[in-house]
Amino acid sequence: MNATLNHRRVDVTSENEKYTPKPQKQWSMSNSVEYVLREQRFVFVLVGVAITTAFFLFLQPEFGSGQRTMDVSSYTAVQAYNFDESYQTTRTFETAPYKSHRSAIVSLGGKIPLGLPRKPLRIVVTGGAGFVGSHLVDRLIERGDSVIVVDNFFTGRKENVQHHFGNPRFELIRHDVVEPLLLEVDQIYHLACPASPVHYKFNPIKTIKTNVVGTLNMLGLAKRIGARFLLTSTSEVYGDPLEHPQKETYWGNVNPIGVRSCYDEGKRTAETLAMDYHRGADVQVRIARIFNTYGPRMCIDDGRVVSNFVAQALRKEPMTVYGDGKQTRSFQFVSDLVGEGHVKVNQ
Repeated sequence: MNATLNHRRVDVTSENEKYTPKPQKQWSMSNSVEYVLREQRFVFVLVGVAITTAFFLFLQPEFGSGQRTMDVSSYTAVQAYNFDESYQTTRTFETAPYKSHRSAIVSLGGKIPLGLPRKPLRIVVTGGAGFVGSHLVDRLIERGDSVIVVDNFFTGRKENVQHHFGNPRFELIRHDVVEPLLLEVDQIYHLACPASPVHYKFNPIKTIKTNVVGTLNMLGLAKRIGARFLLTSTSEVYGDPLEHPQKETYWGNVNPIGVRSCYDEGKRTAETLAMDYHRGADVQVRIARIFNTYGPRMCIDDGRVVSNFVAQALRKEPMTVYGDGKQTRSFQFVSDLVGEGHVKVNQ
């Protein structure tokens, strides 16, 4: 007897049988409520809400309710300019009192909501081995950012940043910003330029090249990589001002052919370049016009009033006051400048 087994499945359907889709259920409030109440789902929702509430009320870290105070007997503010998106106006402000070497005013009586930690930034600081630049590097490293210092050591010193050697978030490049530089960073702090009359008069052509060509190179870098750019300018852009204090709308009383013009006009040109890149290439630009700054690591022989007073006092010499002694100056401690000035302006 020969038998053949066919293991393939054969579906037999009637020719007259038509496919009918599954009827779609209509949504209703009663069905939704019944679904939530079924199998104690609503109880689980309430339990989850209770656990979350208990976590935020009792398990979240708390801080003391006391206030720490600081000595505000001597502080000044950095005059900063923040350009709005209309490309037409600028805003100037005076920052709140702050001294990084003292305790800041902090009120932490309540609970701080939990949140994601701030993403560390990769930042390049030109002139970062100088007086102001090294303090800025300290603040950025302390904040958790990665910092690349670019300096040709004309006035900067390795000793100012050597305490960061060995830190994986710190890099030091010996480079002159007059030459192009290719880096990938999130922000650029452009401080490269000798700032004291003794130093910038030593090689005036080099000084104005640093201000113009160096700023042009760094703005080009900011445009290519989409980095935010902060230019450290100076109160010298006002020249020999005829009004005190200088308002934001005051354009100055300048001398384009004087012995100080390599620095004064160089910084004015740098501001012009920054604004043109802002208006024409949509580069995010900040300009901080720095006034008289003093503090640790300043050069003792830079020819400015505070360093001259300190140097003469250390040598036990009479302090020299030029002119009739009625001059007025704005002085600020270096930690106020970098903390309440540079860092906050470039946020």
